[in-house]
Amino acid sequence: MNTAKEAISMENATALMNGVRHWHHRFEIMPGLVTPGSYDPQNLWNKLRIDSDITGQRVLDIGASDGFFTLRIAELGGDVTAVDFRSKDGHGFGVMERITGRSFAYEHANIFDLDTERLGRFNTVLFLGVLYHLPDMMRAFHKLRAVCSGTLLLETHCDTTLRQDVAIARYYKGDSLAGDLTNFWSPNRLCVVDMLSDAGFDVVRDEVWDDRMFAEARVSDNPKGKHKMGVAYGRIQSKIVTG
Repeated sequence: MNTAKEAISMENATALMNGVRHWHHRFEIMPGLVTPGSYDPQNLWNKLRIDSDITGQRVLDIGASDGFFTLRIAELGGDVTAVDFRSKDGHGFGVMERITGRSFAYEHANIFDLDTERLGRFNTVLFLGVLYHLPDMMRAFHKLRAVCSGTLLLETHCDTTLRQDVAIARYYKGDSLAGDLTNFWSPNRLCVVDMLSDAGFDVVRDEVWDDRMFAEARVSDNPKGKHKMGVAYGRIQSKIVTG
């Protein structure tokens, strides 16, 4: 459960903010104080269309980074859990908590290591700017289906130079995408939609711009996809017939 604490002075907040080596999210962390982030997430927040009271809803923010989306969800009343492969103090998240006076449930984990049985199910899962950093995209979607009971909100790098009538993803060797060796894949739109379908999600809304894609997907009952994922990740034994 997210809890609120005593407010902090502007002087102390500024000192804490300046102590973070690198901010990714640029946002107003408290009235009059804006983080020096390299990315303004407000436009993506608008695409999510989460603009009303969500009190009582469980939300999972995977790849929370400095906590912009986690904070906004909490301000709307959501019971939000943040996930990131870095510790709270490995980026701006911990400082965001101290400045805002809030404390969040936080999982310091890679998505593949999440304990889905312990975490339970979430009404909404945010999966923003994460997919293309993962070597196994389908395994990630399979994991997401285990924790999502309603809506998945996804944003990813998307290759618009590939054929758009065939599901394709481009692999990036080393740090050949943006000089970042944590980047692995750039799927096209259809690849994302088809992977989501097999993983048990139906895309109900999507948008592509520049080299990015956003999709809103709802959980679905796809028996063939469920069997396929079960075979792929060891829950179902499949008889393989060879020539």
